[in-house]
Amino acid sequence: MSLTLALAVGEVYSQARTKRNTPIFFPGSFAPEPHTTALELPENMDLNTLDLESLSRINTIGNITAFADLFGIPLPDGSFTDELSTRFGASSEEAIMANCKPEMRTVHLDLPVEANTLFFPTCVRLEQCGGCCYGPLLTCRPTRTTPILLKVLKTKLNDSSRSGGRRSRTRRRRETVPSYHEVEVQKHEECACGCKVQEDDCKPNLHTYFEGECACVCNNKDDKAKCEQQGETKYWDNETCNCYCRRPVPCSTGQFFSPVSCKCE
Repeated sequence: MSLTLALAVGEVYSQARTKRNTPIFFPGSFAPEPHTTALELPENMDLNTLDLESLSRINTIGNITAFADLFGIPLPDGSFTDELSTRFGASSEEAIMANCKPEMRTVHLDLPVEANTLFFPTCVRLEQCGGCCYGPLLTCRPTRTTPILLKVLKTKLNDSSRSGGRRSRTRRRRETVPSYHEVEVQKHEECACGCKVQEDDCKPNLHTYFEGECACVCNNKDDKAKCEQQGETKYWDNETCNCYCRRPVPCSTGQFFSPVSCKCE
């Protein structure tokens, strides 16, 4: 085999592997080369059917102009905006995509539950990942966090007693004992659109994780293929990697329901 042919075969093999398991690039890791070519709109206009690399490109833009440029879509003229202005008496504003990034959000503190004890405050505003990601397989996740130690006021109520006069009348009064309690929270420094299904969600003895597909894939592929061939009576459960009957039925006395034939035998 010539050197030129060997290089060509290697390039085809590399492209096939890349298409099969395209990684998601997070901030801080090496970045892919910038793309200059426009994306093609899917025939059904469902952007969720695009591959992860294309979805990652969409999730880096925030305005309509950039989105139109990405797909080579010509923007309409201002007639629609003029119509809205006339109808509602005010000019419309261009919607901006809420990209995945840290933003101030309410975080409820993980405080202990103790009798006769109050804590303040119970929640704070802290940088957390917010925004949305295009694609049903993706979600906005933190890629770099910093632990923050917060001090809250802890007030414990104690009952104390004291004697009063000749009649030895005892009165009880409530005594507050203040102190500080420390609680740790995570501040999100960087965020990115990553897979909803993570490798930790897979069962090592059943699955192999494919980051490019954001999926836990069952190892017993042959069993899955055989199960899908019986689609009218059976279905495949990807979580347990088992094949089940679609419609189990109760059997009469002396019979049992067979998970193999999906009939009473």
